Amino acid sequence: MKKIAIYPGTFDPITYGHLDIIIRATKIFDNIIIAISNNLNKKTIFSLKERIELTKLATLNLKNIKKIIGFNDLLANLAKKEKTNVLIRGVRTIFDFDYEIKLAAINKQIYPDLDSIFLLSSKEVSFISSSFVKEIAKYKGNVKPYLPKEIHFALLEKFNNIYN
Repeated sequence: MKKIAIYPGTFDPITYGHLDIIIRATKIFDNIIIAISNNLNKKTIFSLKERIELTKLATLNLKNIKKIIGFNDLLANLAKKEKTNVLIRGVRTIFDFDYEIKLAAINKQIYPDLDSIFLLSSKEVSFISSSFVKEIAKYKGNVKPYLPKEIHFALLEKFNNIYN
């Protein structure tokens, strides 16, 4: 039986930091479901459909990505629906870990069979966040080192449409 894990996030946009976690998770699990949150409390610059398409582009060469989906539900409910009991969570800092521990505990209460696997970001990408990348792009800074080429172009185009 293949081991399937869900890697959830907002991915607005997907960065090399996200890809670091995804690539490493593909070496541990047989299949990965990338689940993109449609959390209406977060102000995203890309629509859910755009984030799904950009994530597909960024992960095109990864063989064991089972699917990339959008979701608007509790992670625990999504895991039940997808018939998996593993969530992958990337951790950059102690602050991320503090948040993730609480989230894992809540998810465990909702779905007792659900476990969260924490992968520490590689030091080369541990400082990258979508929020920082968007902030740099907003002020026309260079975000090329933080994003795959296709995502970089999409972000520049999005900001040109927003601020010009």
